[in-house]
Amino acid sequence: MVHPDPGKLQDTANYAEAVIDDGIDTSNVRALAEMRNAFRRLEKKAKKARQEVIEAALDDGVDVGDNVAGVRRVGSEHPKVIDKSTALQMLEDADADPAEAVTVNARQFIDAVDGTNVDPSKVIDYETRTQYRRTD
Repeated sequence: MVHPDPGKLQDTANYAEAVIDDGIDTSNVRALAEMRNAFRRLEKKAKKARQEVIEAALDDGVDVGDNVAGVRRVGSEHPKVIDKSTALQMLEDADADPAEAVTVNARQFIDAVDGTNVDPSKVIDYETRTQYRRTD
C-alpha cells in the first residue's frame, strides 16, 4: 500500500508548469520523445489513480456538498435516452426536426450506408490530424 505523498506529486506538477512557462531545450529529440512518453504515461496513470483509487476512497468519507482541502464533492444529473427508437418516434409525432435533437456519428453513418446507393461523401468531410504514439 502506498502512503499519500502530495509533495511528490506537487514536484511533478511544478516541473510540468516550468516546461509550460519556461519552455524546454529542443536540441535533443530523443529526450523530447522520452519526455513526451513520460508525460503521457503520467497523464494516463494519474487519471486512473485519481478516478479509481483516490476518488473512490474519498466517496467513503466525503458527502455530496462537503468541502475538504479545497475539493468539493458535487452531484449532478445528466439526461440519458433509454429507448432511441421511441425517442425518434416521439420527435416525429411532435413534428420536430430530428436534426435539432440528434447527433450523427460519422463512422457509424458511413458503416450504416455502406453497400447501399447512398454516397456518404455528400455529407462527410475529413480533417487530417497528427498525433504521437508510443511504439514500445
